[in-house]
Amino acid sequence: MKTIHWGMIGCGAVAEVKSGPGFYKATHSALVAVTSSDTKQAQSFAARHGVARAYDSNEALLADSGIDAVYIATPPSSHKPLALQAARAGKHVYVEKPMAMRFEECREIVDACEQQGVRLFVAFYRRAMPRFLKVKQWIDSGAIGAVRNVRAVQHQPPAQEDLSRDTLPWRLLPEVSGGGKFLDMGIHELDLFDFLFGPIAQVHGIASNQGGLYDVEDTVTATWRHASGVQGYGSWCYVCGQFEDAIEIVGASGTISFEFFSDKPLRLVNAEGEQLVDIANPPHVQQPFIQSMVDDLNGLAPCPGSVESAVRSSWVADTVLHNYRLQKGY
Repeated sequence: MKTIHWGMIGCGAVAEVKSGPGFYKATHSALVAVTSSDTKQAQSFAARHGVARAYDSNEALLADSGIDAVYIATPPSSHKPLALQAARAGKHVYVEKPMAMRFEECREIVDACEQQGVRLFVAFYRRAMPRFLKVKQWIDSGAIGAVRNVRAVQHQPPAQEDLSRDTLPWRLLPEVSGGGKFLDMGIHELDLFDFLFGPIAQVHGIASNQGGLYDVEDTVTATWRHASGVQGYGSWCYVCGQFEDAIEIVGASGTISFEFFSDKPLRLVNAEGEQLVDIANPPHVQQPFIQSMVDDLNGLAPCPGSVESAVRSSWVADTVLHNYRLQKGY
């Protein structure tokens, strides 16, 4: 069995716990090199995580013949150029979500990887997390009958750093992120719905900025229809007074409900009564997905993450945000 040797571009917060350790804790996987726009940050990450090499440039890392695959853990504005560089260097590509700033850029990345003969994966890692696989198992087994619709709600008060334009995080800067928290977090939900119910064939949405704290959208509502017939509704607001995180899947003979961004118990209600299932998130939430990529590259089993579904999720988000982006000129 081949050990997949990974290089990582970007050593920020997402890499510290969620993803980085998964690359050296997964079976037949090793994180052998890192780099960052901040060389000291890369050196610190390497020292703390036992990574052999910390490079001072992306080019140096991509030139490393000992690297099989590259994880791009940077903001969306750099995803396309870095993915194209990695593909040209002959490395398999694992890129954070959203895959790129726009749907068209996603297609360019897909085409480049196909032309260079390398594999492409996108970090919609919840497809491999045990709690979401349990939801899929319930649906596929007919526990709630034919699925009729799904409802998603994510409401949050502004974070402290959102309250001043001097402290805004990159996720709220359109030139870096391409959108707001809907694009950063809501797109995870859109991808999971694609995983559970198949492609979204039709979508309508309204995005606005009601809080005036920044330029990207802060409030989004959307309705959609999957090709399978399942209908959906979503509400995302990041300038409200209280937290709400809820997914409800309604079937012909029952419901499944859970919080998306926590690991509180899953709830199944059907003719047999109520069932609560408590499945804790793994310490490094991307590790199961990383393991699936390693297994896929070794020919053991396919990764549950589909490149085409990742592209579709960007298309859905672009459609929802289209009019707002036109209005704001980005």
